[in-house]
Amino acid sequence: MNDHFLLESIWVLLTYGWTSLACGLTISLVMVIWGSRRMHRRSRMAVLAAATLVLWIALFIGVDSGYRAWQSIPNPPKEAVSDTGGPFFFLFAGWLPSLILLISLHLVLRRYCKISSLSTTAPPTQGSNEIS
Repeated sequence: MNDHFLLESIWVLLTYGWTSLACGLTISLVMVIWGSRRMHRRSRMAVLAAATLVLWIALFIGVDSGYRAWQSIPNPPKEAVSDTGGPFFFLFAGWLPSLILLISLHLVLRRYCKISSLSTTAPPTQGSNEIS
């Protein structure tokens, strides 16, 4: 894990900072599920933006606290203190994976809502227009 700070950061996030990731992911997923059911497009996009911000912050906090926890273990490896590019990457570019994940979920939920609303509405019955 010498030159691969992104892979190292993901490892640190999943090993030491998973609680922040789990909390942020849970909150943002609930927000996207709720927001995808809104009628107005602006409301959906505002909730999606807020959920992206929540997950972005959770990624950064998870990586930062993960590196701190990794550096505080007894006899930490030299990789723990040699590179701090991971938190900076998630600070400046963490919105991109957050946005990709949440937009994908949003589109799947919108498609599901569209399909389920079509299947639950019964086709209009044709009335009898015959004159007896």
